[in-house]
Amino acid sequence: MKIKDRLLMQFTVLFAILLLGVLTGIYFITDSNRKSEFRNRLTERATVVAQLFLAEDNLPSDKFKDIIKKYPQSIPGEIVRIYDSSDQPVFLRDSISHEWSRAIIHEVRSSGSIRYFDHNRQVVGILYQDNSGDFCVLISAVDQYGIKAMQQLFHVMLLFFLSSLLITLIIGHFFSRVALQPIKKMIRDIRIVRSTSLDQRLNESGGKDEISELIRSFNDLLEHLEQSFETQKQFVSNASHELRTPLTSIIGSLEVSLRAKRSEDDYRKTLETVLNETEHLNELLNSLLELAQATIVDEDRQDVRLDELMWQVKDEYAAHHEVELIYHLSADQHLYTFSCNRHLLFLAIGNILKNAIKFSDGKRVDCVLTANNHKTSLIIRDYGIGINEEDRKNIFRPFFRASNAKKYEGVGIGLSLSEKIFRLHNVLLTVRSQPGNGTDMIMEFPQH
Repeated sequence: MKIKDRLLMQFTVLFAILLLGVLTGIYFITDSNRKSEFRNRLTERATVVAQLFLAEDNLPSDKFKDIIKKYPQSIPGEIVRIYDSSDQPVFLRDSISHEWSRAIIHEVRSSGSIRYFDHNRQVVGILYQDNSGDFCVLISAVDQYGIKAMQQLFHVMLLFFLSSLLITLIIGHFFSRVALQPIKKMIRDIRIVRSTSLDQRLNESGGKDEISELIRSFNDLLEHLEQSFETQKQFVSNASHELRTPLTSIIGSLEVSLRAKRSEDDYRKTLETVLNETEHLNELLNSLLELAQATIVDEDRQDVRLDELMWQVKDEYAAHHEVELIYHLSADQHLYTFSCNRHLLFLAIGNILKNAIKFSDGKRVDCVLTANNHKTSLIIRDYGIGINEEDRKNIFRPFFRASNAKKYEGVGIGLSLSEKIFRLHNVLLTVRSQPGNGTDMIMEFPQH
């Protein structure tokens, strides 16, 4: 079932239950008021009958005339009995043979009044005290007009209920189509998006509803997919080129050596060339493997103190270079304790430090770790060649090397690997640099 039809059915059922509850409540409240009103009429009627036939000698003539005027206003189908103290009927007001049991008469005498239903007839009994004695007055009747009015009300409510459901279905069908129109348009736009057209974007209306938020989220997803596909294409192209270069050099050197007999020095030079290119190829393959493995950080997470990790990174990568660790730490260790994959974070910071040492031209490298209630950050600062603005935009691309870094050894994967690891750990990595004045690599860690 489509969402449109399911929403329409759910809304109609909910409306039907609500409307049925309201109409049922109105019906029963009206019926209860009808019964109460008719019961009061019976009580008043019983009192009038008693006054008319038992109190004539105790009332002034004008008062008795008023009672006489009321008496003819009898209730259709009423049955009236007046019993004396011996439980004998002294007044009958109907042509129907009907008698109440002594138990009911005694209950009237003991309680003063009774009210109950005998099938669809309402019965009222009162104890009327007169100078001639205590008399039990019982009256019953069927509220014919009230029942007929309730039947009419039921038919009107039923017709109103069915008509309301029909109108709700028609209006709900129209509004569900209107409400889901943006989703239908979104589906049509999504169908044209393929791996070859990831530059397509859904039209954003600029609204703040859930559909607009869904469109923005989908466009963000397309943006990430496009970047990933583009990065993958560049990676495959650059990787094939980078791998082909040392292999071509190795093959060429070996082929030249095998064409003719060479001296021992020539063979040595050839082997040295092959060794250098093989080491370069090995470094490149290791970097590619590290880059491929740096995808999952949720496994093997642990809490790592950044100050201790920096000492280990320094011992590993800066044994022969001047690196100064500068700490500005709060007394709260939680501010610089980070939940992470220790190996990957060690590798990412190590690559940043290796680059700083490589491009520092022998100058000191500073590592400044700051942790307070406002931020937790690590700055690795060198005072070397720096990076120009044009190259700074591309330094995190795999195999990219800045124009002033060509003379330094490397394969151009370290920074892209570090950036990927930091992104997986929600660490913000930014670069601040000027050519000839060094580079600041700034890592901002999330605080919990």
